[in-house]
Amino acid sequence: MAYYDKEEQETVIIYEPATKLWDIYTTVPKHINRLKSEAIATILDTETDSEGKTIGLRVKVNKLPHSYVFNR
Repeated sequence: MAYYDKEEQETVIIYEPATKLWDIYTTVPKHINRLKSEAIATILDTETDSEGKTIGLRVKVNKLPHSYVFNR
């Protein structure tokens, strides 16, 4: 299957005040690779294609990665 088409790729970030965690779901290859390579996240769910390539990822983190911060 490979990655999602550009028009279908997304990254959704939700803050959960009760747990003080960020819930991140992404189908953007650059974001998938970054979240998998950095030891900052607990992986909750992984979506793979028929070849085993990760094409979707859902993680929870205590602190957003520096490049994800939008309230500077």
